[in-house]
Amino acid sequence: MDSGRIPSTLAKFILDHVEICTQGFAGLLQRLMHWSADMRANYIVLSPDPISYFHRHFHKYPLLEFTPGEQTDAYLSSLQEDPGGSPADAVGINWWEIVIVPPSSKWFVHGLHVDDGVHLWVPQSYSLEIAKTYPWAHRSAQDNLGVGASST
Repeated sequence: MDSGRIPSTLAKFILDHVEICTQGFAGLLQRLMHWSADMRANYIVLSPDPISYFHRHFHKYPLLEFTPGEQTDAYLSSLQEDPGGSPADAVGINWWEIVIVPPSSKWFVHGLHVDDGVHLWVPQSYSLEIAKTYPWAHRSAQDNLGVGASST
């Protein structure tokens, strides 16, 4: 779906990859969990490989859980946490591909450290609120059918 080859009823917003590590993005995650009534969202590093890199070197997987009401400082600290003797390998620093997903699967984030960065996929009904409250996210030119318009 993120490649754009499969039509979707979800709205796609694009962010710079550095946004993941900002207070503004932490606030956006809080709003997304509130809107979707999720009690958590999981941040998972897909590359470097969770097994052959993270687990092999640190005996843990690159997974974080965020909950509603969590302070932005706690979010940012967890992204910068040393996995074990290598601060440069914190999951907010050493990633080439990540996803952030809630249990409801109503929305998700897919991030690549290259190309056009981080994609936030949300129900069309969230589009206006995201546009009003998070100005760093924008619709791509091909998807910019007007906020709230269907892209199917």
